Amino acid sequence: MKFDLHLHTHYSSDALTKPSTLVKELKKKGLGGFAITEHNNCSSWKELEALSKKEGLIFVKGEEIKVVEAGRSAGEIIGLFMNQEIKPAPADEIFDALKQQGAVAVIAHPFDFLRHNFKDLKKAKERANAIEVFNSRCVVGSFNKKAKEFAKKNGLAVTAGSDGHHPREVGQSFVECSAQNSEALRKAILGKKVTVGGSISSPLVHCYTTLSKLGLMKPI
Repeated sequence: MKFDLHLHTHYSSDALTKPSTLVKELKKKGLGGFAITEHNNCSSWKELEALSKKEGLIFVKGEEIKVVEAGRSAGEIIGLFMNQEIKPAPADEIFDALKQQGAVAVIAHPFDFLRHNFKDLKKAKERANAIEVFNSRCVVGSFNKKAKEFAKKNGLAVTAGSDGHHPREVGQSFVECSAQNSEALRKAILGKKVTVGGSISSPLVHCYTTLSKLGLMKPI
């Protein structure tokens, strides 16, 4: 079964996908489940949980949380299997909050210097549970390659996701395993029993993000 573990809806200010559209795309493309990872909020959880249950999809509550050190952006951490929202904060505070929830802490697109790459991987690798080793919005192939090598070198679990902000991106990359529910998926990730697949999105998808931020396109 395939799972896209990095997705956004219009509840993220830079995304255009409606929750209902997201679920339809996942079903159409044959995925068994997904994680919603809005930027610094969990506002879509309730709606997507209901839609996922109706459509028989495995739903993972997540969030993409901005790391802020000394007043500056220093990367992003994805929380998976969460139960409470976490606000932007220093990395240690985010890792502590995720641990308290029993969530899985993932370093997002760690080597993509074009988009909030992680500033202190040496320290973060001691706190993170996993590394995102394939992100479809990493337009430079070496970004994902370096992430995969880093995870292997440091014995970390791996995740992957489309980072989709537009319906056409949904399911572009994924992890695959035999999990039949969210707890089994969690165990598969931490047990390093998932495989990663997918492809890079066109660089043009970033235009959707810009148009969304400017309010020039409505959610679809």
